[in-house]
Amino acid sequence: MVSMKRTSSSTYVFEAVDNRLQRTLIGHLRYALRYRPFFLYWVRRGLVTRYSQTSIGLLWAILQPLLSSLIYIIVFSYVVRVSTDPVPYPLFIVTSLVLWSYFNRIVFSGAASIIGNLDIVTRVQFPREFLPLGIMVESLVDLALGICIIALLFIIYHQPVTPYLLIGFYIFIPYTFLSLGLAFIFAGLASVIRDLFQILPLLLQLLMYLSPVIYPLSLVPKGIHLFYVINPLGPIFAAYQETILFGKFTLLPEILLVTVFSVVILIAGYLFFKRMEWRFADSL
Repeated sequence: MVSMKRTSSSTYVFEAVDNRLQRTLIGHLRYALRYRPFFLYWVRRGLVTRYSQTSIGLLWAILQPLLSSLIYIIVFSYVVRVSTDPVPYPLFIVTSLVLWSYFNRIVFSGAASIIGNLDIVTRVQFPREFLPLGIMVESLVDLALGICIIALLFIIYHQPVTPYLLIGFYIFIPYTFLSLGLAFIFAGLASVIRDLFQILPLLLQLLMYLSPVIYPLSLVPKGIHLFYVINPLGPIFAAYQETILFGKFTLLPEILLVTVFSVVILIAGYLFFKRMEWRFADSL
């Protein structure tokens, strides 16, 4: 719920009321469904704003992972020489970074979506979860463009496509659930932790290096292999590399566990976000 008061400038400002115990999960979802037209408008507005206010528009979604990949290609192909045989390392790293960019943008930009839209948060009544959800839809567009680049590299390097690629579509479900759940958690924490956005980029960078993103899981020493299995991004990226690039799939138990974990994170993150929602207008 929100209450509304009139300011001295004759502008109506919506103030949050502590209603965190008044709705269940199903109640929150039903309430959000009533605002479907607003969500569609918000997503369309976000896409137009994101891609029309830059000189090269959609090309940014392609250039960002490519430029990042170029650095890793130079370092890990010519200096450290990471082996990803029989897959060329440029194809390996571009595929991994396109997928990582999807996760990174949902978590960071989704967490910052409340602070970045305080004007509308404090003046318009709508489900606040639409802001992180809108970031997720925008990230899907970036991912689609990145997949086009991956497909082009498959053609350039004559990389075969196997039926295991279909499993990658299933892996995308827990991957998205995990990304969105973490975005909800960090968006909720932003109302009480002022330094969150100084810390979060470092945490995400550390998480990337601790996950098999820029190197295959096969290069991880046996002594710390268990850590990569416990880390949910470990099985996700290892399974993506297996199914998309190496034409195999050996991580079924790990992926099933990650699926359960991701569903729990999404539900818990969403409920935590709704619990903290009433603080946004007053705390930020």
